[in-house]
Amino acid sequence: MSQLSSSMKRIQLITATLTVLAFLSLAIAQRFTSPAPSARLATRSNDPLPQSKSLPAKFTNQYRMEFVLIPEGKFTMGSTGGGDNEKPAHGVTISQPFYIGRYEVTQWQWRAVMTTTIDEQRRKIKNDARSLVATPMAGESDERATYYASWQEAHTFVERLNALKDGHTYRLPSEAEWEYVCRAGATEDRPADLNLIAQYKNNSNNYVQPVGMRRPNGFQIYDMIGNVWEWCEDAFHLNYDGAPADGSPWLTNDVLGQKVKRGGSFTTRNFDFLRCAARSSESADARDVETGFRVVAIARTQ
Repeated sequence: MSQLSSSMKRIQLITATLTVLAFLSLAIAQRFTSPAPSARLATRSNDPLPQSKSLPAKFTNQYRMEFVLIPEGKFTMGSTGGGDNEKPAHGVTISQPFYIGRYEVTQWQWRAVMTTTIDEQRRKIKNDARSLVATPMAGESDERATYYASWQEAHTFVERLNALKDGHTYRLPSEAEWEYVCRAGATEDRPADLNLIAQYKNNSNNYVQPVGMRRPNGFQIYDMIGNVWEWCEDAFHLNYDGAPADGSPWLTNDVLGQKVKRGGSFTTRNFDFLRCAARSSESADARDVETGFRVVAIARTQ
């Protein structure tokens, strides 16, 4: 009888031990297979995962126009040592990134969008032969910067780009955006060796050159100085008194009836105009042998 009682106790002890081991095994399994608290919370939530708001560093549209993303930032616009129309030097804040053409608009792109050649643009100025002698050609090929383009026609060009409805809004740069890109984070007006970045009177052979033949600036943008003057959106003012500080185009008080153009050209010999702060102007309907443009693009999701 005592032996039976002893056997029963051993069986009970073994059973209890197995029960404890089974419970521990289950607890351990749950510990390593259950999701972490944050994962469980995410599983229960119906909220969408956060999406990145970053924009691609560059894009190319169907007209082979390559655009580079320019970051937001602050800079000092104008100069203290230049002409009166560059004063007063003033702070400008670019609060949103934007895209700008890596290159000036080329003749191929102009023809594709506007369906006219450089020579046809030239002939719009005057129809008589004597005037054509005074309005020469300065090079004609697909990769050269376009010229004989008025500010009004540059506007027509961007309107046709906007008709693509490709997710971007195209326009001319504001004068502040243009100078911001030209400086590319630097405080000086131009690099010490102008020949490295610019096509101008001393090195252009008196022709508009193919875009991108010199070195880019710090934002990897080509020909901001030289090759062709570039139209900006702004009305021209004699100085910066009252100029916007947010990078927007200055369109009010247009008493002179002129539009801003920047950068100098292949014919420029005066170094005062081969600077990021230098300014010039012309009427909106004017066409000449040394003026073209580049384009800004804004992502429509911004």
